[in-house]
Amino acid sequence: MSAATLEKLVYMVNQIGRELDSQHPGDAAQATYDHLWHFWDPWMRSQILDHLAAGGSGLNEVARAALTKLQLSASKPRTATKATEFNKAHDHERDRDLMSDAG
Repeated sequence: MSAATLEKLVYMVNQIGRELDSQHPGDAAQATYDHLWHFWDPWMRSQILDHLAAGGSGLNEVARAALTKLQLSASKPRTATKATEFNKAHDHERDRDLMSDAG
């Protein structure tokens, strides 16, 4: 993996953690973990977990906690955000226009 790709992954997980910390104070690590589990490609998760195992340079506190949960996880996380509630509705399998409020 290129250094630029790794930098982007670190930036993204930190950004997600910061945003979810502003929305879910005290539960940001769980919400970030939930987001990574549901929305990140397995390759992306694998690469960022490898980075954590190598010391996790540049990761903020929320990102580190979320990635540690992800690393230790053997099962699907409990839903922590409305976005993952929406995601698990399987609307994408119903040929619905997910970008429309009318559905």
